[in-house]
Amino acid sequence: MSTLKTIRLGLIGAGRMGSFHGQTAALHIPGARLVAIADPTPGQAARLAETLGVQRVYSDPQQLLDDPQVDAILIAAPARSHAELVISAAEAGKSIFCEKPMAITLEEADRAIAAAARANVTLQVGFNRRFVRGFRDAHLDVLAGRIGTVQLLRSLTRDPGLSNPAGVPQWTIFLETLIHDFDTLRYLNPGAEAVEVFVMAD
Repeated sequence: MSTLKTIRLGLIGAGRMGSFHGQTAALHIPGARLVAIADPTPGQAARLAETLGVQRVYSDPQQLLDDPQVDAILIAAPARSHAELVISAAEAGKSIFCEKPMAITLEEADRAIAAAARANVTLQVGFNRRFVRGFRDAHLDVLAGRIGTVQLLRSLTRDPGLSNPAGVPQWTIFLETLIHDFDTLRYLNPGAEAVEVFVMAD
């Protein structure tokens, strides 16, 4: 007989990524159950909750964090709010999965990491490519020396078009899409540190 406890998840953010993570949590994670959703946009959390069969809905994320029936938090709110939500979740004693980026600045990132460490809660940032077999195998091949010394890594990313690109700030391409490339390049070149960055745009 299994003694594993079902993890009760709370989702903060019911937009595009929140809907994706909500569906995953509700339908595809054995041993976990999505029990609450919070989103300050009127009606957003309720619509997703109805679709996924979730009973508890909050307009204030802090109410979800204060809910004793929630064990862990999925953060899929706008990027600018991630660090403060991570800190608040850690202070509430909840383990955290945060959609990337975890923070906008290094200072925010340091504060969020320190809060999770102080509270002794798990904090994971959603760099899902590290769990894709091809990337994982390449990482292990590099570590084992099977491909020799890495000389050049190149990354190209294409996402589906946005339904309303005019409503998306220009900087989000770097923080919410290219951040995958930055992480992957580091993952495939363990121990390497950036010494120079060059950017070109048209």
